[in-house]
Amino acid sequence: MSTAPSLLIDLAGVARLAGVQRPVASMWRSRFASTSDPFPRAVGEKGGRAQFDAQQVADWLVRSGHGNNPEARKDAAASAAPLDFSFADSSAVAELEALIALYTQIEDLDGLTPSRIEEAGAEVDPRDDMLQAEIAAHARRGVPWLEYATHLIDAAYSPSAALTLVTQRHAVSQRAAGSAGRLVTDAITLVVDAVLALVREGDAVILDASDATLSSTLAGKLGDDVSIVLPAEAGSRRVRRQLLVDGHWLTGAEEPKTRSVVAARVPSAPGDDVAGILRAVDEVSLSLRDSDAAVVIGPARALVDPVAPTDERARADILRSGRVRGIARLSAGLVDSAARESLAFWVLGAPVGGVPPTERVTAVADLTAISLTSAARADLVSDLIAGMGSRGDLRAHQFRFATFVRTSSLQARSGSLVASATRKPVPATTDTADLPALLDLAADTVRADISPVEITPDSHDVPRATSVPELIEARHLRRIPGTRLDADLLGPDGLIVVTPSDLDNPASIGRTRIDQLAFAAQNSNAQLTRPGDVIFRTSPTAAAWVDAEGSKVVAYPARVLRITASDPGGLIPEVIAADINGATAGPGAWKRWMLRRVAPRTLAPLRRALADISTTREDLEARASRLTDYADLIVAGATSGAVTMLDTNHAADAATTQ
Repeated sequence: MSTAPSLLIDLAGVARLAGVQRPVASMWRSRFASTSDPFPRAVGEKGGRAQFDAQQVADWLVRSGHGNNPEARKDAAASAAPLDFSFADSSAVAELEALIALYTQIEDLDGLTPSRIEEAGAEVDPRDDMLQAEIAAHARRGVPWLEYATHLIDAAYSPSAALTLVTQRHAVSQRAAGSAGRLVTDAITLVVDAVLALVREGDAVILDASDATLSSTLAGKLGDDVSIVLPAEAGSRRVRRQLLVDGHWLTGAEEPKTRSVVAARVPSAPGDDVAGILRAVDEVSLSLRDSDAAVVIGPARALVDPVAPTDERARADILRSGRVRGIARLSAGLVDSAARESLAFWVLGAPVGGVPPTERVTAVADLTAISLTSAARADLVSDLIAGMGSRGDLRAHQFRFATFVRTSSLQARSGSLVASATRKPVPATTDTADLPALLDLAADTVRADISPVEITPDSHDVPRATSVPELIEARHLRRIPGTRLDADLLGPDGLIVVTPSDLDNPASIGRTRIDQLAFAAQNSNAQLTRPGDVIFRTSPTAAAWVDAEGSKVVAYPARVLRITASDPGGLIPEVIAADINGATAGPGAWKRWMLRRVAPRTLAPLRRALADISTTREDLEARASRLTDYADLIVAGATSGAVTMLDTNHAADAATTQ
């Protein structure tokens, strides 16, 4: 007697599980239909899509060697779903999220009865702020998705990653979310950077109650000296679950008595029109006290672009509050479900220095055609925050993107609020005609530390910047997966392990190791790195590091880009790493990365020059560290009374003047 499969997967899920394009999964189904080992047959249909037994598919992928995921069996739950579960059902998704959150608080959730699980939900969340109602609803169902939740956590390797995966799959099913869809990493990072620039020790940060990813990311960046507050709104339950899973604790008070910085995302729900968006921003503005500040991100069509007369009056009322200190129009593509829509960014707060209302200015910037790279974000935040300063602050700041208009004239303006932002953005690269002269000037400044590379002005063609998939297809580059490691095998001895978190601080590489024999026994097909390999990750930020020595283990989900030595195609490891650091992040982001290349005759001298610079930099850092240690010991000796300092230089100076 056959039993129903515990998890079902469609062809899109098969592609995700196998790490291939969607058409490849369809091709497997037809190409291998008449072979001795055909692709598993569909077991049903859901929403017009064929459904397959996820375990059968995973077994076939591993057995046949197709796809790019040898761990398909372990990962199946991440791309599949139970028969009676839909990621498009918000109530079902909320119950699954609640199970994941409860898992982090209960040691053995699998062994509990439905009634005991309901009791556990009430114990963990007695005020029913985040999960008690969802757990109770699921208990009434008979907890059918409990096993799936635990499998999902195992497949994602942590409850936090599992919750992120659920959020992503739910967002994919909610394409109608429009402007309220999921923000991409660059947009989230911009908000986080701005809040961190505004917050001070002892402040409270009021998180956005509708965007779990934004709020949790921001909470993770705040120090212990800043309290975290979340308004009690309808959407805050999901945010609270995310914060619980990620280990962030909220302050009990909903209205902090200290200075506060508000992070707000509009719209908070699908379908909000311009009027609704402006009402939400007005509420944020009215909630601010004189010392408070806020950052708001939302659709440019409401915050900066021309609007209908009634909406224009509503926006002018917000501007008349005098709290809008910075306005920027951002590029399109920052919302997953509204890829063509541009966002805008506001900074609110009272100006410092007692500037009279008639003399106040507002920073405006137009970054419609500018990518939100790390440098662009830093310069934009710096420009907009400067608008909150005194006259002296404005004069002292060197602006990259923003120009200033009188706030009074902005209030009366019809049309686009950034129409006067005519400042030409600083290009990402300098004009090539100026580079030889700039190189000579830069060489003079470092001559005491290093022998500058010899150059000669010479216009010549270089290979165009090319995407990673194209370079792989042309066999100039290989992408090698990292290895899934058992945490119990890690220790202080053996082969060096490079983890994704190590890429934030390469100096930490070498602290984590794995016994060579144990590694070989469990991972017979895994590859060690080679000199020149670029180890990279795609989330939470894009980061990369060049392994100059090789023979290291790369821990999944970090991966390796390896240049083909016999045909490098103008690629240089150090340039690849520079292009990846600060690039677009997120699942599959590497497919959109563009890598710069050089002419073949430049490969060797450029690599030598970069190696010399790296060695010199390490020497200088070591010297600086020794000087710091020496200074610390001098101070310790003098302040403890352990030694007496002799003023020999003063005595020598006195002798020469006699």
